[in-house]
Amino acid sequence: MFLQAKWELAADLCLAAGDGDEEKVTELIRQGADVNYDSADGETPEDIAARTDTTDWYFKDRVLEGRKKILELFAAVKAGRPFTYKLKVGPEGGKLQTAYCTVSVPRGAVTMATEITCQVINPNDVTLPLKDGEMLVSDIIELGPHGTTFRKPVTVQMQYNCASPSGATETVVWVSEDRSQWKELETSKKGEDRVAVSVDHFSIFAVISQPKQDKFTVHTEGFKLTSSTQPAVQISFPEQTVNTPTQVTVQVQEVPKRAVEDTKAKDESFGNLVGTSPIVNVTTESKSDVRIHKPVTVRVPHPQHYMDIQHERPTKLRVMSCEEGTEDWKDVTENTNPQESFEFVEFKVSHFARWIVIVVTDITGDTELEPIPLNLCRWLQLRPVQFIMLQSGDDANRFVVECAKAEDAEEKHSALLQKGYKGPLPTNSAIDLFEGQVVEMALLGNVSIPAFGSSTNQQITFHSQRGSRLQMHIMALKAKDQQSLDGRGFAEFFALPRVKVQKEEVDKQEGGLEDLVQKGREVVKHPPGNKLHERTSLCQLPIHVPFETQVEQHLYVEKFFYFTKEEVSTDWKDLAITLGLNWATYSNIAGRNPDDKSRCMDMLQEWKKKKGDAATIEVLMEALSKAELQSVVDGLKREFPDIVAKKP
Repeated sequence: MFLQAKWELAADLCLAAGDGDEEKVTELIRQGADVNYDSADGETPEDIAARTDTTDWYFKDRVLEGRKKILELFAAVKAGRPFTYKLKVGPEGGKLQTAYCTVSVPRGAVTMATEITCQVINPNDVTLPLKDGEMLVSDIIELGPHGTTFRKPVTVQMQYNCASPSGATETVVWVSEDRSQWKELETSKKGEDRVAVSVDHFSIFAVISQPKQDKFTVHTEGFKLTSSTQPAVQISFPEQTVNTPTQVTVQVQEVPKRAVEDTKAKDESFGNLVGTSPIVNVTTESKSDVRIHKPVTVRVPHPQHYMDIQHERPTKLRVMSCEEGTEDWKDVTENTNPQESFEFVEFKVSHFARWIVIVVTDITGDTELEPIPLNLCRWLQLRPVQFIMLQSGDDANRFVVECAKAEDAEEKHSALLQKGYKGPLPTNSAIDLFEGQVVEMALLGNVSIPAFGSSTNQQITFHSQRGSRLQMHIMALKAKDQQSLDGRGFAEFFALPRVKVQKEEVDKQEGGLEDLVQKGREVVKHPPGNKLHERTSLCQLPIHVPFETQVEQHLYVEKFFYFTKEEVSTDWKDLAITLGLNWATYSNIAGRNPDDKSRCMDMLQEWKKKKGDAATIEVLMEALSKAELQSVVDGLKREFPDIVAKKP
């Protein structure tokens, strides 16, 4: 079934490449279509896109222009770099449409020809300060040009996907200028899988799923709000609670019964927990410190009624509170005067915070209650994952690392095996990670990441709704006394610590805690405070790199390639023929590069990709001689005598 799906994707990719349908090609690549697939005629999608003939003469120009963009896309995919979508718009406006977003520039937004660009950013290169209940559900998009202010609002429509759409959650758009500090934008349109915002300049955009927000204004005459997602939750402000109109936001995070059951099963110290209410979070958007002059009544469903729990033993009810931006839960029962009925619990509060009501068995002796809501919150945010680390079958130094949801790990592992990777099974047991958790990878043993590799980044960020993948080169380290020792070791994965906001630091911020929390994505890159836990080891996966494999060969070949392209230049066509490249590849290279030197380098790299281990320095030197470029061969021997001497 998997092979059939792979074949169908590849066949669709060939058809879309021939039609010049860039949007369809982009979507198919996102779904995993193989750009190196060979059709029954021996042609790859790239060969098809390089054609200059078409049966549809009426749309010939559109088809050929689309094929040209597709060739650029294929080149970016093969090189492992992000592809940049471009569109020139003038005063009449225009629309840049991709599989990730649509940018609509109205008439009069610009006064001169302007190139609009769109690029997908690797989530590993971005810091997203996700709170409980929040998750990334779109690609992260960078739009350009930077520094241009539009005369009229430009609409950016983002595509997103959410595995569990629910009335209890909503999607919002975050924007950043520097990849680390974010703020929320007001959305203009929402659909089932898209959301739009209006902007006057371009930045970096991401769609985030979060618990639905109920926003309202509290006036001096008072106000009562009923949650739109959980009607049993009400917030009642009596008259004269505030002196001035105050913007307030309420979010309700549901706590399923299974969270209580799993928490009790994992830690016997929580055995007296009976049930909980949902978590209610109340914040203000006020730019000054809000003072509540009269107690506010918070009503939540009674935990036993909410979770439909029958419990015969004596119980006691406790109200727990946590300042927004921290994980310090405290028992505030004595200060909130809770009143309970069969269906509801009501209690009084005098500040904005998060609250949860818990019911525990009334047993002799003091029981520490603070860890209970903390562990429930972590249960809500944690996702079981498995780590995959596989080695390329074509290049023993090239590895792919993936952090996948446990239920998807086997399928992702199989997909990589089908692409020619090899290696161990995913980690045996699932590991719990937070949404947006940063994981660091350390290499143990006589293996290391070379400076020239495709990536020296050793961190991967987990997002359950998006891909979490890292490409890297690993080489064997040479021991002083051992000249031919294979690289053997392990990749160890560590969860980096999260941080919490200390109240003392909050009080230093103008506007207090609520203002800091609301502006946190703009103001605080790394929230001040103590670590919730230390850097934690998660698991290990084995690594074996044969001694002096493609890494050293890569060094040799890259040096030869650079020298060759500088010396060959306009004669690159003759060299391409002697190296055995076909006309389609030749034409493709000529069309996607601006000058002969870049064409020569592209041609050499394409030859290396197609021939793999057979693309040796000896073959290159022989081809140069056949192309009557002996002077280049002589130059290589003079320039790199040590390297040439190593080759038999």
